[in-house]
Amino acid sequence: MDLFIQIKDGQPYEHPIADWNFYDAFPDIDPNNLPPEFSRFERVPDCDISIGVYEVPVLSYQWVGPIVKDVWSARPMTDEERAIKDVELENIAKALAAEEAAKAYFESLQNKGSAPDVIS
Repeated sequence: MDLFIQIKDGQPYEHPIADWNFYDAFPDIDPNNLPPEFSRFERVPDCDISIGVYEVPVLSYQWVGPIVKDVWSARPMTDEERAIKDVELENIAKALAAEEAAKAYFESLQNKGSAPDVIS
């Protein structure tokens, strides 16, 4: 599926338009000879950059050569976002510690054997 995006004052405007919707909405525009008010658009399906623990991915539409594409960047978390992330990380650490403790306990039980010693 091809995508198109409106251009306003030389910059991407609004959101991409699917080809079938573009053809219905603008039947007089030749997609192979777009006027300056439109550009082809290329979707980048997933964030394609490395994001740090205390960063947030940010998506923008930018000119890349003759077309507009999804461009990912990262921004630092706000204090509020960082506080929420710290709680999430603390909960994960506690869950992992509890899991390790349970594993060690059950392994110690297995090492003792499952039946008591029998003395004749």
